[in-house]
Amino acid sequence: MKLPCWGLLFVALWSRSQSQEENELNVRRIMREMEVMPEILDEAPKDLLRVKFDNAIDIEEGKTYTPKELKFQPKLDWNADPEAFYTVMMICPDAPNRQNPMYRSWLHWLVVNVPGLDVTKGQPISDYFGPLPPRDSGLQRYLILVYQQSDRLDFDEKPLELGNAEGHSNFDVSKFTQKYEMGSPVAGNILQSKWDEYVPELMKMLYGVGD
Repeated sequence: MKLPCWGLLFVALWSRSQSQEENELNVRRIMREMEVMPEILDEAPKDLLRVKFDNAIDIEEGKTYTPKELKFQPKLDWNADPEAFYTVMMICPDAPNRQNPMYRSWLHWLVVNVPGLDVTKGQPISDYFGPLPPRDSGLQRYLILVYQQSDRLDFDEKPLELGNAEGHSNFDVSKFTQKYEMGSPVAGNILQSKWDEYVPELMKMLYGVGD
């Protein structure tokens, strides 16, 4: 027995609604399990951010990856409105380590005025650089968050130099998002990383020093 067109439409919409609800529950679950809420965020992202690196790694939320695997800017996908503008950021709340996060949060990436899903057409305030966990610091968490803006905005933040810790250390996510009235993140994901042999190479490139 074939369903009429309206029946098929109802099933499709119901399935989509169920999938979105499950997605939201999974995001809340992983953010609580990783102690992001309420330690770092007051409210979980509404959607799971899909993150893929050039080496074809699809980030599975909460899993551990090496700095070498995460060295290039990833591609992002979320349920974006093509007419809206977004802010994308990546932070490490565990700098220099989770037991003593005196530099919380360390800013690894910040792009504003992103039209729809096209991060490459956004306005970079800090270009992407991957995880830099110190030797013997253990696992560090890395949050990638997307916030929807009210419109294309005028940001008065100065572009940050990758080789200068100023502006990257102690980045206040709450203060920044409140300043530009962004509300809670619309999408997000979290991964973990720890020191590997690539970190000294990256430290030398950025700061001229080894690990």
